[in-house]
Amino acid sequence: MDPRVAFLVVLLLAAPRLGAQETPDPERLKEAIQCLFQGRDEATIRRGAEICLELDHVESMKVLIKVLNGPNPHHRDIVWEVLPRFTDPYARKRVEAELRENAGSAEVRQWCAELLGLYRDAAFAGTLVRALQDRDPAVVRAATRSLGQVGHAAAAPQLLRLCGRKDDPYLRALAAEALARIDARQHRGTFLAALADADGGVRCALLGSLPGFYPELVEERSLAALADKDWRPRMQAVENLAKVRTKGSVAGLVSAAADARPVVARAAMRALEGLTGLSMLRAQDWAEWWRENEAAFAFPGEASRPATRRQGGTVAKYNGIDLVSDHVAFLIDKSASMAATLEAQGCSKEDAALGELGRVLEGLQGRLTFNVFTYHNDVDRLHPRAVPLTKKSAAAALAFLRAGKLRGNKNIWQALVAVCEDPTLDTVYLLSSGEPEVGLYVHWNRVTLHLRELNRFHKVVVHTVAYNRSQWFRDQLQKIAEVTGGEFQWYQ
Repeated sequence: MDPRVAFLVVLLLAAPRLGAQETPDPERLKEAIQCLFQGRDEATIRRGAEICLELDHVESMKVLIKVLNGPNPHHRDIVWEVLPRFTDPYARKRVEAELRENAGSAEVRQWCAELLGLYRDAAFAGTLVRALQDRDPAVVRAATRSLGQVGHAAAAPQLLRLCGRKDDPYLRALAAEALARIDARQHRGTFLAALADADGGVRCALLGSLPGFYPELVEERSLAALADKDWRPRMQAVENLAKVRTKGSVAGLVSAAADARPVVARAAMRALEGLTGLSMLRAQDWAEWWRENEAAFAFPGEASRPATRRQGGTVAKYNGIDLVSDHVAFLIDKSASMAATLEAQGCSKEDAALGELGRVLEGLQGRLTFNVFTYHNDVDRLHPRAVPLTKKSAAAALAFLRAGKLRGNKNIWQALVAVCEDPTLDTVYLLSSGEPEVGLYVHWNRVTLHLRELNRFHKVVVHTVAYNRSQWFRDQLQKIAEVTGGEFQWYQ
């Protein structure tokens, strides 16, 4: 055995334990450690993680937490797959201890707080309440959500104070939801007041969680939200009404089909197709149909069905994917691998990306608000916020793309977070030469997990394009698109 692995085994087995518990099979633990710390491929890392789960022991949990504290994001994401599945109480207490004791890594404290919520054990409530005082906002948000998941009623005073945190809209929404999870009846007033939050993202997220807490209010509150000044709550209202089989919901969707945001209008027409079984491409056609048929309208006999994607409304295509939005971000890979040849076009991937963006921008001047982001290990953006597409801004975008040097690896998670910082953007076209290699999250399992949570506030649809023949790389990007309702295309 490698001396370093042997030392780690001895260290872990000699460390103080959190309670009386039999020692795990030392040979199996050694095997897990060798896989996790000497393995060079992801299959080996996954095997090590699965062995730790099979042992389901505080000592194997210590090994996995050491990986979480390590520098390799691929390994961290693989390990995460097994951590929520531990059932041993001492192993779970090791997670609790890590949340209390790890002063060096806010990310690990955040992940431990998330795990304690997933375990849904009220015994961890005290530690989660203390984590509400953490200096890192992400840890406080995770602890807030988890207190709702464990149902700790005694935390209500602290959560009520968090509902008023003006500096953190995400936290305000999470606190209102946590209170509703603890006691929906008692905290109904707090939740409904939060639905009128000053931040459009908060209004959107809470409207999305409304059906789980107060289903009797979904239609009423969603119809009201169709008049929201922010497009995000209007989009969430359409998604809510698509699941409500009443004439009132149909009437609301008919009005939403004329929404000023093309993506909201299109979503409303897809919802109407699912509820009525009809298909029309124009808002005025839906309005005329409803005027003539409202009185006698009856829903089709079968349950609501999702409508298929239609080509109507397309104003352009970007790498083969419809472009129907008028508020768009283009995220373009500038990592070193973009220097490779894209066989489909007989040029470098970098040149292909530049040519495709130029073609699209040329035909949409005066009809688009946009921004361009480039990413490698870090993220660069053309403008702080999206701007109207003009001849001048199109030229600036192409010059910006040309000027960026190819370097480093792909931090796709950071690029997605950067886009969400602009609440005016509703559609993203993410072009990549392969899967992300660096960043806080890299594997689709955790990228999509956290993107889904972030998107409750932002409603961004992410379409992905892979300039790569590898099925593994393509799968990663396809999953990112799927979790937001986007489309995926690839070229080799």
